[in-house]
Amino acid sequence: MASAGKVRRWAAKKGAETPAAGVSTPLTEEQKEEKQQQQKQQGGALEQQVVAPPKLSAGQVVLARSGVKSLASTAFASGVRLAYTQRYAEEIARVQQLLPPGSRWVDSHCHFESILGRTWRGGGKPQVMEGEEILDLEGLVRSWPEGLDGCISNFVFKRLSKPGARLSEWGWIEEHLPQFSASGPVGSKIWFTIGLHPHDAGNWDAAAEQKVRKLAQHPKCVGIGECGFDFFKHSEEEAEKQEQAFRAQAQLAVELGKALVIHARQAESLCLKVLSDLVPESHPIHLHCFSDSLSHALLMCQRWPNLRIGFTGSVTFTPKLAKGKGKGKGKGGSQDSEPVVDRIEELLLGVPLERLLLETDGPYMAPEPFRGQTAHPGLVHRVAEKIAQVKGVPLAQVMEATRMSTRVVYGI
Repeated sequence: MASAGKVRRWAAKKGAETPAAGVSTPLTEEQKEEKQQQQKQQGGALEQQVVAPPKLSAGQVVLARSGVKSLASTAFASGVRLAYTQRYAEEIARVQQLLPPGSRWVDSHCHFESILGRTWRGGGKPQVMEGEEILDLEGLVRSWPEGLDGCISNFVFKRLSKPGARLSEWGWIEEHLPQFSASGPVGSKIWFTIGLHPHDAGNWDAAAEQKVRKLAQHPKCVGIGECGFDFFKHSEEEAEKQEQAFRAQAQLAVELGKALVIHARQAESLCLKVLSDLVPESHPIHLHCFSDSLSHALLMCQRWPNLRIGFTGSVTFTPKLAKGKGKGKGKGGSQDSEPVVDRIEELLLGVPLERLLLETDGPYMAPEPFRGQTAHPGLVHRVAEKIAQVKGVPLAQVMEATRMSTRVVYGI
């Protein structure tokens, strides 16, 4: 008679050879290792299941008519790619149902080079995988919902945005200038600004100024910047370089008659001093991604009638208590210790609607429910929805007011 051990081994072997229907047999260690090796040889591609194509929803029909096959890269598993495409298509249909015909709006601030250098996968700071096909500028623009008149992309880094990048933002705009032509397929919907971000202020010199001057002559260039101060992650020792670069760009904006785009974080008093010294009260100014105090916002609005304040997708984030948060440590910083997300309603209620601008700052700070994915102009309406909710006004009114503010600041 066979021993109990032999019986169990025989049963296990037979079970592995002929598994019961619907029963999944665990892989052995050898099988797991073999499967992992196969995945490595295939470039780590995920296994894909063949599924019947779903019936197109109203949102997918809208996306299909735009001429865009997909907003996802080919390296995605089919399920992930399909899920994102469906979700964005439904978002397009949703916003078009919310607004009356003829509503128009603009994303006043984003970064094309960074948007197109990222995939549409979620989580963290997604980067393009090696050998991965990315969406091009024309594909991005054609994916936008009807009513989005366009966007203004900022090109503000002379240095590479990340190690191994082929082009800096400055290099990208030089290479893609032909696409900004009004006669091009998408040129009527895109404009740009040129400048040097405070994080790159150390690169401001005579050659940089010459480059900015040259690019600013292009008819689709509508502003100088973003420029200013940022002491959130940078030391006070950098204050002098940041101020020198900011002053030079502010003077250039005034000289050329271009809007001045300001990035100022934890630097209220310094920003106010530079503007008071150099910028006439009638000059158009965009306070980008505002994160300072309400009192500072109102003071700036009072001093410069053509100044507008931009808010991003961060206005849709869930507020959290500022536990253990210290006061701003930057030179000339705000004395408000709460992060902007915790006091956004105060800012949105306090700043008059006619002084607001919509912006995504894409690819950063994608609005809910897309948080963690790549922000792009096609999602900027979510910022408008939050403003309408907080102020208690119709969404169409927010679109009308912010569209007018874009004309005031940028002339478009």
